[in-house]
Amino acid sequence: MQTPAAMDAERRLSDARSKGNARWLQAADSAGIGVLNVALAVEVCLVFANTVARAVHREIVPGLEETAHLFLIYVAFIGGGVAYGRGRFMAVTAVVEKLPRTARLAVASVIDWTVIAIAAAIGGTTIPLQLMNAAERTPMLGVSFFWLTLPMMLGSLLFILHAGQSLWRRPRALALGSGALVLACVAVLLLSVGSDWTAGPALYIVLAAGFVVLILFGLPVGFVLAAVGIVYIVETGSAPPIAIAMTAQRGTGGFIFLALPFFILAGFIMDKGGIGERIVALLAAVLGHLRGGLLQVSIVAMYVASGISGSKAADMAAVGIPMTESFRRQGYDSAEAASVLAASAAMGESIPPSIAILALGSVTSLSTGALFLAGLLPAATIAALLMAVVYLRARYARWQPSPRATFRTQFAAGRRAILPMLMPVVLIGGIIDGIGTPTEISSFAVIYGLLLACCLYRLVGPRSLWELLTEANLLSGMIFFTFAGATLFSWALALEGVPDAVAGALGVLGPHMFLLAVCAITIVLGAVLESIVTVIILGPLLLPVAMHLGVDPLQFGIVLIEAFGIGSIVPPVGLGLYIACAIFRTEMHHTFRPVLGYLFVLCLGLVVVSAIPWITIVLPSAFGFSG
Repeated sequence: MQTPAAMDAERRLSDARSKGNARWLQAADSAGIGVLNVALAVEVCLVFANTVARAVHREIVPGLEETAHLFLIYVAFIGGGVAYGRGRFMAVTAVVEKLPRTARLAVASVIDWTVIAIAAAIGGTTIPLQLMNAAERTPMLGVSFFWLTLPMMLGSLLFILHAGQSLWRRPRALALGSGALVLACVAVLLLSVGSDWTAGPALYIVLAAGFVVLILFGLPVGFVLAAVGIVYIVETGSAPPIAIAMTAQRGTGGFIFLALPFFILAGFIMDKGGIGERIVALLAAVLGHLRGGLLQVSIVAMYVASGISGSKAADMAAVGIPMTESFRRQGYDSAEAASVLAASAAMGESIPPSIAILALGSVTSLSTGALFLAGLLPAATIAALLMAVVYLRARYARWQPSPRATFRTQFAAGRRAILPMLMPVVLIGGIIDGIGTPTEISSFAVIYGLLLACCLYRLVGPRSLWELLTEANLLSGMIFFTFAGATLFSWALALEGVPDAVAGALGVLGPHMFLLAVCAITIVLGAVLESIVTVIILGPLLLPVAMHLGVDPLQFGIVLIEAFGIGSIVPPVGLGLYIACAIFRTEMHHTFRPVLGYLFVLCLGLVVVSAIPWITIVLPSAFGFSG
C-alpha cells in the first residue's frame, strides 16, 4: 500500500516504471489519471456543496448517488489499471523473494498471465452487459448505462496491456512457457465444466489450493479473490457468465463508499501540509518528560492522528517521520520505536474515520456513525495498556526521561497545533450532531485540510495538489478493485451456502467463545491477506451469527476491526510492521522480539474489549446510536 511517508520515493519508483512503458501506454495512463483527478475534485465539491445546502437551505444537490457510483466504477477499473501498472497493488511477496532469480521471473510471468486471464474474463463478460443495457439510463440524471460499463472494459484492457508489457520485457522462452502453463490450466477448467467433480468436495480442494498458491506466488489479493469467484461461477454454472461483470460492478459500491477516497485524499493533504508534525510537537512538549517519553508520545499521537485521515499508512507516516530524528538523538532503539509505532497503528484501527470502519459500515447493516463512536473507548483501553507497558519497560531498562518542556514551549506548540487538533473533534461532532453523513463529513475533511495546507501553512501548491490527487486515486483504485474481487468471492461463498455452514459451526459457541474465535480467525487472515478485504468478507459472513448468539453488533464490529489491525502487524508479513520498519530504517527481523511483547499486550486488550461490552456500547448509547 502506498504510504505518505514513502510518497517521494514511491513516486520516483513509479515514474521510473512508467517511463519504461511504451509512450502510448504512458499517454493512456496519464489521460485516465487526469480524468480521475478532475472527477475526484468535482465529487468533493459536489458533496461539500450538498452538505452546506442541506444544512443551510434544506435543499440537496440532485443525482449525487449516480455520480458517486459512476466515479467509483472509474476509480476501481481505470485507477486500478494504472495502479497495477505502477506496482501499487498489495501482494504477499515474502515467499517469492526467497526464490532464485530465474524462479522469481518465472513466477512473475505466471502472475502476469493470470492477471491477463482474469481481466479478460471480467472485460469479456462486460460486453454482453453493455449490449443488454444499451438503451437504459439512470433515473435522476439520465446518464446512459454505457458510461457505467465502459470503464470496466477500458480498465480490463489496461490490466491486460500492463501485464503484457511486463511479459514482453522478459526472456521469450520464459514468457511463452509460463503462458502455456496458464493456458493449459484455463483449458482444463473450461473442459471440466459440468463434470461430476465440480459438484463435490474436489472443487473445494482445487479452489482452496488455488487460493493458497496464488497468494504465496504474489498475485495481488484482489485478483486472487476474483479468480476464486470466477472459477466457481464458471465451473458450477450457478449463474450466467454475465453475472461476473454485474457482480464486479456492484462491488465498487455507492455513495457511502465515497468517504474512502475522500479521507485518503484528506490524509495525503494533511501529511504534505505538515499537520501531523504539529500534533507530534505538541504531544512531545506535554508528554516527553514521562518515562519512555517518545514512545508514549507516539502512542498518543497515533490515537489523535487516527482521528484525522482514516488511513493507517498515512497516520504512521505523519507521526513517525517527524519523530525519527528525536528517537535517534535520545538513543532509542529503532526496532523498539518501530514496534511501538506499529502496535499503536493496530490500536488505532477502530478510531474514526478508519477505512476499515467505513468498509464494514458499507457492507453490513451496521451504522457507520455508531461504529465511529463505538471504537473510541476500545482504542483508548488498548492505548492505556500499551502506555503502561512502555512505562514498565522504561523503568526496567532504566531509560532516562527527558527534561520537562517549559510552559512557553508547550504554549507555542499548542498554538501551532490547535487547528489540526480540532479536526477529529469537528469530524466526529459533525456526525453526532447530524450535520452530515460520514461521506459528507469526509468532504469537509478535504476542504479543511486544503485550507490549512494551501492557504494557512502554504505547503501545498497546485502542482503538489495534482500529485496528491493522483496518489489518492491510485490507492483508491487498488482498494476498490479489491472490493470488486471480494464481492465476486463473497457471492461465490453465498451461492455455495458457506454463510449457513459457518453459522451452523459457530452457532454452537457461546458469545464469549464466539468473539474469541472471531479474533483468532481475523488475526490470521489479517496477517495473510494484508488487506481490509478481511473485514469485507468476514463482516457480512459473521454478523448474523453474532446477532443470533446475542452479541451486540457494535461490539462484534469493533472486535473484528481491532483484530484485523493486530493481524496487519504480525511478523513476518504484516504490512503495518513493514511500514514502521521503513519509517525508522530498520530491518524487520530486528523487530521480531520487541513486537511480540506489544502483540501480546494488544491481544490482552482485545480480550478485555471482547469480555466487557460496556466499553464498546456506552458512547453510542449515550448519543442515541445503535448498530
